[in-house]
Amino acid sequence: MKGNGYKTFPEYRALRGVNWGLLREMQISPAHYRYRLTNERDDSPAMALGRAIHSAVLEPDRFFVEFSYFDGPRRAGKAWDEFAAANVGRTILKADEYERVLAIRDAVRRHKVARRLLRWGKPEVTVQWVDPETRLCCKARPDWIGPGGTLIDLKSTRSIDAREFGRLAVRMHYIEQLAFYRMGLLERGAEPGPVYIIAVEVDGPHDVGVFEVENDALFTGEDIVRELLGKVKDYRRWRRPPGRYPGVQTLDIPAWFWSAEEDDIRILEGSAPSRA
Repeated sequence: MKGNGYKTFPEYRALRGVNWGLLREMQISPAHYRYRLTNERDDSPAMALGRAIHSAVLEPDRFFVEFSYFDGPRRAGKAWDEFAAANVGRTILKADEYERVLAIRDAVRRHKVARRLLRWGKPEVTVQWVDPETRLCCKARPDWIGPGGTLIDLKSTRSIDAREFGRLAVRMHYIEQLAFYRMGLLERGAEPGPVYIIAVEVDGPHDVGVFEVENDALFTGEDIVRELLGKVKDYRRWRRPPGRYPGVQTLDIPAWFWSAEEDDIRILEGSAPSRA
C-alpha cells in the first residue's frame, strides 16, 4: 500500500478531505454536515477516555508521553494549577480513569486472538485517496492496519454480548465506518483483507471479544457510504442545505402505545384485568 504514513491527530485534522465524521453527519442531514464543517466537536471526559484507551492499547509508548493523571481531591487550587502548568499539551485524566485505562490495556493484551492480531501492523495510519465515482478527496485514520490488508478497529463498550454489541454496531454505524476505511485502503493498493472489531468492556473485568465483520455487511455499508459521498458531491448546489425533515412528517408512535390503548379499551369493556 502506497502513500500512507503516521501523522499526529492535529496534522491529520488539517489535511484536506472528507472523513467518516463528516460523512456520518450527512447521514443526519445536509444541514448537520454544513454545521460540522465549521464547528468542531467539544471535547468531553468520555472522548478523552476513549483516546486514552486507544493510545494505551495501540500506541503504548505514546500513551505515557501524551497522557498523565492528577490524584488530587479536586481540579482547583494551587496543587492543580501547578500540575496543569507542568503538563501543558498532555491530556490529564483522573487517577481512577488512568488505572482503568491500564487495566483495559492489559485485558486486551491477555486476549489470545486480540494479542495475535495486534502483533504485526501499524496503528493510526493516515490514508488519503480520491473516490473514483465522485472525485472527492477522502481521508481516514484506521485504528490498525495489519498484514495482508487486515483492518482492525478498537471499540470500548458496556457489553460484548454478541447480540447486544451487534445492535450497537448497527446503531453507531460501525459497519459503514469500516466500509469507508476499507474503500480507502483498496484505492491505495491494499489487498482486501479481513476486517475485525476488537471490543473491550469499559467496566471490570474488562472482557474482550473479537468480531469479524462479514463481507456482505461491508458491501452493504459500502453502498451506504457511496450514497453519502454522492450527497456530499451535490452539497454545493444547496444554497440552504435542508435539515432532517424539510417537510411535514407523520409522528412515529411506538408500538407499545397502541397496545396500551387496546388494553385500556378491554379494561373499560370489562374483558381485561386492571393493570397495577
